[in-house]
Amino acid sequence: MPMCFKASMIIIHRPFRAVQEEMLLSHLNFNDLEFRETTTMENCIYPGDKSIGIGYYNDNIIICEDYLLTSHLEVTDDPCGLAGYEEVLSNVFPDSEILTVACHASVNYHLYSLVKNGEKLRFKRVIASSPILEYGDRLSEEEVIYAESRVIEGKRLFDARGKDDHHNHAITEDQLMEDFAFGVAKRHLGVKISSGEENALMVGTPFKKFVKAPPMPLKSATTLRSWWKFW
Repeated sequence: MPMCFKASMIIIHRPFRAVQEEMLLSHLNFNDLEFRETTTMENCIYPGDKSIGIGYYNDNIIICEDYLLTSHLEVTDDPCGLAGYEEVLSNVFPDSEILTVACHASVNYHLYSLVKNGEKLRFKRVIASSPILEYGDRLSEEEVIYAESRVIEGKRLFDARGKDDHHNHAITEDQLMEDFAFGVAKRHLGVKISSGEENALMVGTPFKKFVKAPPMPLKSATTLRSWWKFW
C-alpha cells in the first residue's frame, strides 16, 4: 500500500487540553488554511497536495502535514536542537510527548524526533548512503529492532529474517525504514502502521483536511466604479 512508503506526521500524546483545529494551525503559522472535508488517515498520511490532516486516536492528536514541518528536521545539523514547531507545540502542550515521524521509500529515509517540555529526548535521521545523525538514548521501541543487529567490519547489519530466506545479517539500517519509523510511532498510536493491525486508525478514524484558501477575487473596474459612486 502506498501509505507504507511515504509518511509525515506529528503525534501529540495525551494533550492536557483541547485546542480547536483552527487555533492549532494558527499556532503553527498556517493561517491561510481552511477546512475542506473529512477524510481518513489513509488518504492524508501522504496527501501530496500540501494539505494538513488532523485526527484523534488513542488519546493523541495526530497531525499529518505532508512534510511541511518535518522538512525542518530533514536538513538540521543540530540533532539536539528543537525545530520551531516543536518548541511551539511544547509550549501549547506542556507535559505531552511530541513525536515526529517521517519516512520516504525513494531514498530509504526515516526520521523521528521526540520532545517533551521543550527538551529533545531522542532524534534519529537515516538516509541511504549518508551518515546517521542521532541524539539521545535509544527508545525501547528501537531496542527491539537493534537486538537483531550486529556490527560487522565496522558496519551495523540487521538480521534478514522476514526479509528473505537467508537468515543472516545482511540488512542495513536504512532498509528497515518502516520497521523503525512505524515501530516508534506505535509508542503512542498503540498500533503499528503497515502491520495489518492499523485498520481502525487508517480507515476508521475521521481526519479533518485543511487546504490553502483560494485567493480573494479581484474586483472588476465596474464594481469599483459602482462602489465609489455609492460613497
